[in-house]
Amino acid sequence: MFAENLNKIIRNKKTLVCVGLDTDIEKLPAFLHSEFDPLFAFNRAIIEATHEYVAAFKLNLAFYESLGVPGWELLEKTLRLIPRGVLVIADAKRGDIENTGRKYAETFFDTYNFDAIT
Repeated sequence: MFAENLNKIIRNKKTLVCVGLDTDIEKLPAFLHSEFDPLFAFNRAIIEATHEYVAAFKLNLAFYESLGVPGWELLEKTLRLIPRGVLVIADAKRGDIENTGRKYAETFFDTYNFDAIT
């Protein structure tokens, strides 16, 4: 199913571009630091500027998980911004035994509705 969706998006949008949302507070432009939620403002700006031109967004979960609960909240808000018709990839680098892997799959596919996971 993922491959079919990816191929459909590539054909329709004529793009292979995947934008990484590796949101790092230390690398944000200075002007965003005055925003109420600078990380979300950054993600919103990137998504709004690129969503028409990309096949997928890839969120590097290490940057979200490292922030604790606020990071998970940022992840959820960011996911809500991504429009339909763009694939969403959890760059989670998860690999484990079967029962643990199943829980990772439930988290990222069922709870957060990612299309793929690394």
